Amino acid sequence: MRDLVAALLQGDKRAAGKLISLIEDDEPEAVDALQRIYPHTGRAHVVGFTGPPGVGKSSLINRLVRTFRARGKTIGVVAVDPTSPYTGGAVLGDRIRMADTGIDPGVFIRSMATRGHAGGLALATFDAVRVLDAMGSQVVFVETVGAGQSEVEIATRAHTVVVVEMPLTGDVVQTMKAGILEIGDVYVVNKVDLGNADVLVANLKFQLAAREGWTPPIVRTAALEGQGIEELADVLERHAIFLERSGFRHGREVARARQEILETAQRLLVRGVSEGSPTGPLFDRLANAVADRETDPHAAARKLLESHPKKKRPR
Repeated sequence: MRDLVAALLQGDKRAAGKLISLIEDDEPEAVDALQRIYPHTGRAHVVGFTGPPGVGKSSLINRLVRTFRARGKTIGVVAVDPTSPYTGGAVLGDRIRMADTGIDPGVFIRSMATRGHAGGLALATFDAVRVLDAMGSQVVFVETVGAGQSEVEIATRAHTVVVVEMPLTGDVVQTMKAGILEIGDVYVVNKVDLGNADVLVANLKFQLAAREGWTPPIVRTAALEGQGIEELADVLERHAIFLERSGFRHGREVARARQEILETAQRLLVRGVSEGSPTGPLFDRLANAVADRETDPHAAARKLLESHPKKKRPR
């Protein structure tokens, strides 16, 4: 495991693939590996893409990968797919989605199956993101399954959330109901070549408002033709700079740390490790320690659980 982690930190893509497989299979070695790589994470800009199925998220990411590679960035992609009822694996494969970019030595693409997880993300998604971060990926794109009430989960995990819509669909109304308009940092109206994009853009502008000093921009794209991709890349870079300069990036790291500590604690509780309620000053200190890379979510969760000893049963 030590050699595997050392290879990963040198940028070895095969080591990254092996580690992500261990994480997906929930192998005991994965926890040790994640603890070893965690101090080397926190450098990548994590961009989450969400939106209804069929709006062209994969095509957008494929084009963005090319654009950022042309700008000298190393890229990681985690594409979360529906689960095959036969194999338990991802229904759509990364080779089909992004075959032309996947052969680039500066790009690593991985498909992951939700395996029934309701939030549009595989449970291991952001452990996989950490692997790509530690490997040296400067930008990591995360593509979720599709929009819905539970899709807002991506908002607690990514630094920048991109909501993708397209004209001439009934999904827009459902998306507005689902609260998607509250989570996006950037909105993309893709497939503008279909026409009627002005109506959707006008509706989005009417709904959107500034949050924390940032007004979500609306970018028109036609991914297959490459239209609007450079503008979208500029917006993503601008948001990354905004987060860093404003201090909101650290705030999002703390929010993500809270979410991950809770999820890990819940999994450990289910396994009968301990009992307790993760609240109070210790939880706040641990969340900040995780965000500052002083410890990792697994170690923090164990410390949190150990602080709540099991109640003695009455005789």
